[in-house]
Amino acid sequence: MSQPERRLTAILCADVVGYSRLVGRDETGTLARLDQARDILRTVTEGQGGRVFNLAGDGLLAEFPSALAAVQAAVSAQDRLGVWASDQAEDGRMRLRIGVNLGDVVVNGGDLLGDGVNVAARLQALAQPGGICLSGAVYDQVRGRIEIGFADLGPQAMKNMADPVRVYALRVGPDADRVEAMAPAPAPQPGRDVFEQLRRRLLGALMVVAVLLVINLMTNPRELWVQWPALGLGIAALLPLVRRLLWGRPLNADGK
Repeated sequence: MSQPERRLTAILCADVVGYSRLVGRDETGTLARLDQARDILRTVTEGQGGRVFNLAGDGLLAEFPSALAAVQAAVSAQDRLGVWASDQAEDGRMRLRIGVNLGDVVVNGGDLLGDGVNVAARLQALAQPGGICLSGAVYDQVRGRIEIGFADLGPQAMKNMADPVRVYALRVGPDADRVEAMAPAPAPQPGRDVFEQLRRRLLGALMVVAVLLVINLMTNPRELWVQWPALGLGIAALLPLVRRLLWGRPLNADGK
């Protein structure tokens, strides 16, 4: 038995946002708009040397000779689809998500199968309406070669995938300003945490010293005793930092 043909290729997956809702509102109109959207996708795909190989459901799958060609097609498609949908009613507007992956596929006649296709579909589901998500493999091929910003969404767990896939979102489409909010918050810097805790502890100590100073001046202004508790509070505030610097012991959540 001959082995199935395999190859490395760039895959674009596009899908309509809220397709079932759109069909429920206007089945005939939605089907007509789906055909129009697919025509736009097919045109930009062929313009970048790609080919559409699957039209299952309300989606579209296409392959390209390079990751750059796939991303350029995705950007062009979202630009054209945005103009095309601009005169549609807001509650019935058809918008698409697009995912682009570079991966290994199995050739099955004119169709393509395998993890390379599956990851593209998962990436599509992560994109904003009117947006584009790329795998790390695609990002490595196109960074510095297109004049569009990226947001690093970090490693993302994907259904039926053993390892997480690093995902990048392109800042395109009407929700481009929301792309940054999709990115995970940066990891806290340990050094900054230590000094922030020290700042809070010193501020608390100063507030206590200020109260003690007022009590001292009101009860016995001729004899100052507040410096001694102030010294003790200062040492207590600095002790965790000294311990961290000398012995490398991390501070607990309460700063101890």
